[in-house]
Amino acid sequence: MDFTNNSELDSNIIKSQLNSLDLLRSKTQALVDCKATLLSKTEILDNKKSLLEETNAEKQKLQREKKMLREMLQNITQDLNSIAEVEQSLAKESEDLERSVNKIKMEQYEPLHDQVNEIRVQNGMTKLPHIQQELEAQMAKILEERRMKWQQEESSNNKRKSNKSRKN
Repeated sequence: MDFTNNSELDSNIIKSQLNSLDLLRSKTQALVDCKATLLSKTEILDNKKSLLEETNAEKQKLQREKKMLREMLQNITQDLNSIAEVEQSLAKESEDLERSVNKIKMEQYEPLHDQVNEIRVQNGMTKLPHIQQELEAQMAKILEERRMKWQQEESSNNKRKSNKSRKN
């Protein structure tokens, strides 16, 4: 009986060791799986944190750009308001000057011009041209100068364009 008891005891020890090894194998596999999951999730977490940092940096950059554009827009609005004030002032000054010019023309120039021409005719001289003729001649000269300048600019632009097309 001693042999049977020893056999049974050996068998129980072997079964116990097998169970222990089986448990070790299953726990080791669970540990390997857990470690793989942990490493994978840690890598994903690092990537997400990196993306979050990049996103925050881009957000800050865009906020700075937005602030700069807002300031530019405020400056443009201030400039437009200033221009509107200058425009109103110039319009008023122009109206005042036009009234003054018309008053001088009607009350001083026209009577003097008529008197001078009357005296000139009495003395056998030709009449002086009216100021309107002089103004029209001046305006024609200014328009001609502008036209010449425009033609020169157009000519130089065409030369540049043809030089560029030859280079290409």
